[in-house]
Amino acid sequence: MGKSRPKIPVARQVEVLFRDSWLCWLCHRPTVFPLAMKYLADFVRTEGLAFPTAFYDFRYRRDQAPILDHLACVIDHVEAFSKGGVHEGGNFAVACNKCNMMKSAKAKEDYLAANPRRRVKGRYGEPKNWDGMASVFVVLARRAPERLTANERAWLQAIEKHLSDGGAG
Repeated sequence: MGKSRPKIPVARQVEVLFRDSWLCWLCHRPTVFPLAMKYLADFVRTEGLAFPTAFYDFRYRRDQAPILDHLACVIDHVEAFSKGGVHEGGNFAVACNKCNMMKSAKAKEDYLAANPRRRVKGRYGEPKNWDGMASVFVVLARRAPERLTANERAWLQAIEKHLSDGGAG
């Protein structure tokens, strides 16, 4: 049995997400912050729309949250922790849920050899102001702070701190 992997502190995750511009390090697709989708779904419901939304499912199920199934942002170990990769900032990178699940503990080269996907490259370059919809989460979380879980409050605080520090990190 492998060594137990400690949780990545929320503040460190926020630092990595903004450092990497919320782009998957493997396919370069923009990723989406799952809590933004959760609170967007809540907002739509509270505004009285009667039809069901497929914005959020905590398991990122394709039938319940198709965007998250593919594009939910996750923090990946560049060199897999289970293969001896360190559990610190330099070994963390943003990945989309799909690439992260398919890569598992493989080395990047092995993953890309087995999954030859064309890297997304925009005609006008990479997104310059993409925040994974973190700003949507901040706005909606501030509207109903009493609904936030302790973990969601930690995310809100870490994102707000990052933004108030001028985005440094």
